[in-house]
Amino acid sequence: MGKVNPMETLRQEPTNEPETRKAATVTRVPEAAQPSSRSTPWLIAGLMVMTAAFAVLAILTFVPRLRPSEPVRLTDAAVSAWDAGAPDAFSAVYSRDAVVVHADGTKVSGLSAIVADAKSLGRDFSIVRTGDVSVTPNGLYATATYRYNGAGHGVGVLVLQLEGGKVVRQWEYGLPPITAPARTATP
Repeated sequence: MGKVNPMETLRQEPTNEPETRKAATVTRVPEAAQPSSRSTPWLIAGLMVMTAAFAVLAILTFVPRLRPSEPVRLTDAAVSAWDAGAPDAFSAVYSRDAVVVHADGTKVSGLSAIVADAKSLGRDFSIVRTGDVSVTPNGLYATATYRYNGAGHGVGVLVLQLEGGKVVRQWEYGLPPITAPARTATP
């Protein structure tokens, strides 16, 4: 045989002979996830349990903020007592032999001396707690920030030692009062 030209082998003349076809085969590919009547109730139950768990977590987080703990209540009552300056307010919060240490180092001992010290601040004196109260894990100490007005104004930090539902010791940390508003020179 002679050489065969590759181009001629590609060109073939149509023939009148019937073409024989092979039988077609179809293979079915399974779907990725067949719906199951058994999986739907489990899915719904799982979602309901997770929703309930998140609701309980939200309640456990939110409810303590509605009802303050005893140290937070005592801190607020101590600030209110200094704001009011009334003996009854102090006797409800401070123990009979309580000690108050002011920011300047002055130490006031005993309930009657604390009441007299509060009265000496004058009628214009007012104090308010600012921010949250921090409480030690054992509940024996509470710390809060405050702002005051009166013979000047200022801010400070209040540390309370608590025992038996009363304040037994109080420390105040702050700057001396500012008696006049700060002014900057204008050019």
